[in-house]
Amino acid sequence: MSSNFNKPLFFVGVIPDETLQNKIQELKHYVKDTYHSSHSLNAPPHITLLSPFRTDADHTQELHLLLEVFAQAYEPFEVSLDGFATFPPRVIFIDVDKSEPLMTLQEKLEELARSKEELFSYGYKERPYHPHMTLAFKDLTKANFHRAWKEFKDREFDESFKVDKLSLLKHDGERWEVEKEFELGK
Repeated sequence: MSSNFNKPLFFVGVIPDETLQNKIQELKHYVKDTYHSSHSLNAPPHITLLSPFRTDADHTQELHLLLEVFAQAYEPFEVSLDGFATFPPRVIFIDVDKSEPLMTLQEKLEELARSKEELFSYGYKERPYHPHMTLAFKDLTKANFHRAWKEFKDREFDESFKVDKLSLLKHDGERWEVEKEFELGK
């Protein structure tokens, strides 16, 4: 049995349409240039539904099948993004409306992950889910967090997008890339 760190690292999320992705990427670049926090650029703009987990490379096909069947049970829905918020002292994000379809999708996906431990190795503590799109974290200093939050706390951001697929993202050692997408309701 190989060590857990030799297994590929994945997470499941939803990614907005290309126009909105570009708008959010611009914000991430602004945060990088102004507040010296670039870590969020290692993944496309997304809302995490299932935190990073590792699985054996030979279980990837089974994981794909399971997520495909799971996604088919849910209909597409709209997600609203509304302003900015924080997880002090390092995270600044675009806030996401906790709509019933989004919260249910996340809850059921987490239940699935916990029930299929051999595929997901999902040992995270249960905690309330707060959907968000990260702009800055990890490499944002506390001083820059306070400076950035002073700027973003009253800034407007009012967008929405249709969630019509789940994305499985895989870490390639440097960044997160979409490995496979699973259409909702198909």
